[in-house]
Amino acid sequence: MSRTGPRPPALVVLLCAGVGAAALGVAHQAHRAADEARFERHATTDRVAPHGPTLRAASMGQPTLVGDLLWVRTVLAFADIHDDPDPESVEWVGSMVDAVCALDPRWRTAYFYGGSLMRVLGAVDHSDAIFAAGHAALPNDSFFPFSLGMNAYLFRSDTEAALSWMSKAAALPGAPSWYSSAVAGFIEEGGGRRAALQYLEQELASEQRPKVREGLERKLESLLHDELAGEIAKHRERFRAHFGQDISAVSELGALPPDPLGGEWILAPDGVVRSSELEAQIARRAIVDERSMILLPMGQRPQ
Repeated sequence: MSRTGPRPPALVVLLCAGVGAAALGVAHQAHRAADEARFERHATTDRVAPHGPTLRAASMGQPTLVGDLLWVRTVLAFADIHDDPDPESVEWVGSMVDAVCALDPRWRTAYFYGGSLMRVLGAVDHSDAIFAAGHAALPNDSFFPFSLGMNAYLFRSDTEAALSWMSKAAALPGAPSWYSSAVAGFIEEGGGRRAALQYLEQELASEQRPKVREGLERKLESLLHDELAGEIAKHRERFRAHFGQDISAVSELGALPPDPLGGEWILAPDGVVRSSELEAQIARRAIVDERSMILLPMGQRPQ
């Protein structure tokens, strides 16, 4: 979608170009030191939460230009904190996305990627708010209501809200054809998971940023595991019906598809067939929960 708004006057462009050229020499000399400072693991003091309407008023008629500059800073900050996000930094990145959207409210990219960035950082509420703002600003764009539906399904297990948003998206002119099939299959058993798988595959097909791709791939692998585990459970039921007894080892089920999580299919202690990688994650979480329980005061421990 093309950007809207007045083009900057020629004088402004020339001044920006001149200042930029002069700054390039200084930036080149300071590059290594700047990188070292950027990746230091202490809190920064320059992250003041921006206020979009105030910045727009102070932009001297060039909100799009200011929005572009803020967007570059936002993406760099996201890359810095992705591996180890802290609440303060996540909130600041979210406020930067909000400011860019306020400065250039018809710029689809800010909503499209901004909502995804916040989802990857674990701030699903803020992701919802950005996607909802995108839907309000661009009501004929089907991506935003569908993404709200996927957030509801993937992170809140709210199938009613998911179906409502997805149906709204599928009804919009120009919506991808698979949106309708996703909605049709959503009410079937496992239909929601299959719709989510297709959504994540579509996202990966267009996403180039390595960090965001990692998050999408992890979620895709998790859903693929759950889908296959459900099919294996049905296969196991057929085994019981045919032989009149349950399995004592996974090998009795014959050849199974590869484990999407990179491990192998095992018969877990609770009797469920699942990935050895997932079973290891469950065991680690149990240890952490046990340690947390021990550290609680006696009066606060469950009886």
